[in-house]
Amino acid sequence: MKKESLYLPLLLIASFILRLIPHRTLLLATYDEYLHKDITLRIVHYGLDSISKDIPSLLGLRAYSYPPLFHIIGAAFYRIFSSDYLFFILPAIYGTLAVFGFYLAFKELMGDKKRALLATTLLAFAPNFIYRTSLYIPENLGLFFFSLSMLFGIRFLKSKRLKDLIPLALVFALYMVTHRGWIFFALASLIVLVSYWWGSIKRHLHYFVALAVIALIAYTQVSFIHSTLGELALRLQRSEVSFLGYFKWIGVVQLVFGAIASPYYFRRDSIRRGFVLWAWAFIFAGGVSFRFRDPYAAIPLSAMAAEYLIDVAFPVIGPALRKAFDGVRGFGAEWIQSVSRKKWLASLVVLLILVSPLAQGVYGAYKYIEAPTVSDKEAYEWIAQNTPENATILVWWDMGYLLIGNTKRKDVVIWKKVYQGFFGEAPTVQEATQAYFDHVVMFSSNQRKWAYYLMKKYNVSYIFVDRKRYSYGFIRYGLMEYAPYDTHFKLEFCNGGSVIYRFIPEPTLKMEQPFPVNYTGNYYPLVNFLEKFWTGYNYADFDSRYKAYFNLNAWMVDLYSRLYQRTGDEDFKSRVDWLLRWLSYKQMENGAFPWGIPPNDFTLYTAYTLEPLKDVNFDGKEKSLSLLDSREREDYFMTTPKDSRGGMVTNALMLPIYKELGILNSTTEKNIVGQLLKEQKGDGSWNDNLGTTIAVASSLARYYQLTGNESVLDSVKKAAQWMTGEQEDSGKLKAEKYEYAYSRATYAQMVYIYHVAGLSDAEERTLRFIEETFNPNREVHPLDAVLTMYRYFGYAYGNDRAIDMLNELLRAHPLLEFD
Repeated sequence: MKKESLYLPLLLIASFILRLIPHRTLLLATYDEYLHKDITLRIVHYGLDSISKDIPSLLGLRAYSYPPLFHIIGAAFYRIFSSDYLFFILPAIYGTLAVFGFYLAFKELMGDKKRALLATTLLAFAPNFIYRTSLYIPENLGLFFFSLSMLFGIRFLKSKRLKDLIPLALVFALYMVTHRGWIFFALASLIVLVSYWWGSIKRHLHYFVALAVIALIAYTQVSFIHSTLGELALRLQRSEVSFLGYFKWIGVVQLVFGAIASPYYFRRDSIRRGFVLWAWAFIFAGGVSFRFRDPYAAIPLSAMAAEYLIDVAFPVIGPALRKAFDGVRGFGAEWIQSVSRKKWLASLVVLLILVSPLAQGVYGAYKYIEAPTVSDKEAYEWIAQNTPENATILVWWDMGYLLIGNTKRKDVVIWKKVYQGFFGEAPTVQEATQAYFDHVVMFSSNQRKWAYYLMKKYNVSYIFVDRKRYSYGFIRYGLMEYAPYDTHFKLEFCNGGSVIYRFIPEPTLKMEQPFPVNYTGNYYPLVNFLEKFWTGYNYADFDSRYKAYFNLNAWMVDLYSRLYQRTGDEDFKSRVDWLLRWLSYKQMENGAFPWGIPPNDFTLYTAYTLEPLKDVNFDGKEKSLSLLDSREREDYFMTTPKDSRGGMVTNALMLPIYKELGILNSTTEKNIVGQLLKEQKGDGSWNDNLGTTIAVASSLARYYQLTGNESVLDSVKKAAQWMTGEQEDSGKLKAEKYEYAYSRATYAQMVYIYHVAGLSDAEERTLRFIEETFNPNREVHPLDAVLTMYRYFGYAYGNDRAIDMLNELLRAHPLLEFD
């Protein structure tokens, strides 16, 4: 009695502390916790009337439904304490109560406190039991009711008194409206009862066969029974379970000694025989669905292992050690044999066996329960603050938990599977499966009309994709490929980690020019090349980058405007008018033109986009100018809205554009020019790096053209001279170790630098190299390459001559023909 009074409180205290570990970071530890916390808070907010009135749903008999008692109790506690800490503390309390409940049940089974303590310890530290009793999930409280149901059930079987059925019925009734784990208890009880009444069953087997036939007929002929049981079976998570998974989740000691104990336990009595059958039935079922294994197989295994250890294993450890070392001979043999006869050695082995499940349980609490990453808190906050409360957000299914828990908004899959059943009418397995299938189609299919239809069907308002899901190929090359340019989608939020689009079922700007421009005149080589990249909305490169390409489409406006002036072909004018409307439509509300995978609000790309539009009547111009102006600091340009230091290369790239747009502050201009000149090395390079030097020198060359600043020209000349040493006599860059390692657009930048610096020989040699080696089929980004060449040739020789140069290049080196 003294030992029990000491060990049991210590076990309960240790159990409570252990069950705090998963929430040590004060974050919800699993996806499911987000749902159950949110459901609890909805009951707090909307009251009990919001809960479904469907009886099968209230009992968890619908495939996608949750009994409500767990959430009702949580809501009651929340009304009293009104703290989110409740969702960290309450699970540990429930879990500790479950541990105490199983102690009482094991003591009722074994009639011995020492055995019950060991069995409870093995179960309390089983990793799967820790997992289920540490989290804010209904199964936690459900396992407490499981333990009490087991206690009163064993008491009834031992006493055979009908009055002992009353507490069992009451507890089981509470269990049924708490968690559908009551079904597992019913299955386990059935197995134990078959063992308990096996003598009677054998004598009246024909009656039981008749009952089984009647049950089969009822299952096949009564639609309610068939649909209920069938959907529950379909709902079970089915996946193959490796043998190592049993060691990991049930526990090494619990599984090994529980399995070894089976013959011993089977011979004890009818209830214990039922425990053996229960354990093995659930182990085999757990090979298909882990829910049988976790944690319901661990319960009988812990009882079996505990009694076997006390009755069989521990008493033979000392003799076994002595016998094992009796035959030792040679140096030190006498010492080894004497040690093997020591009582403390046997005690040490026993201690190691007892400590092993404790160590595995603590390790599992740290390692097996990992809090899902809220990858981008800023994005969730944006949704919560900027979308209607009834908005439906299309997210990949596993993000649905986090979305609902963090924003109180609906998703497509999890809302259908969980919330519809809890607050309304539970969906069928087929309906829930269809919702999952449809959300995959929305993300992955390039059949846009099908995607539009499904988004309307599910009332989708926004699409939210984070960096992790952007990396999924079927998302990146499905919806996320065309959403950037399709007018059914308006970019509302991006930060380089997440992207949020608003879905517009009936866009005000609809596709008007689905087909490429049909032109057969003198500029056919250039136009034919460019039209290969027409999507029906914009021009997008053959690559895996962000398909909006705002800056390239802005340069298309400039190029096609000039072709219209030359040819008078109205198709060019129509395309220019469309692109200007498309650019204005797809522009973010703050005036930004983002870029990247996932996109970010880069100042540079907004500047790049605005540069060719500076003299055009463009609706979004003032918004973009205002944005660019707000990103200018005294000695740097902000690369993103959060940037606090800028960067040398981006400062250089934006310097001439800000100057050309007329928004460059004189202080900023002076500081940045000074910094760039100061950073140039004595040999003319920047950082001894070819790419950096070309980028900075070409920007300074453009700045010189705009300002006539002679000190800048001297810097460009030094850089140009250094660059000549980086080329072979043919004009090829020495750094081009393999053929076409550098885009010919890079060489076009060099041509421009040489042109401004006055190095005509280097300019001609590099131009000749471009003319001889240009191959659009080898360019990684062919459209980008050609339009970048247009830009720098235009700086050097004027846009009209640049058009002619590119037209001749593409006449000599066409893109592969395809339909």
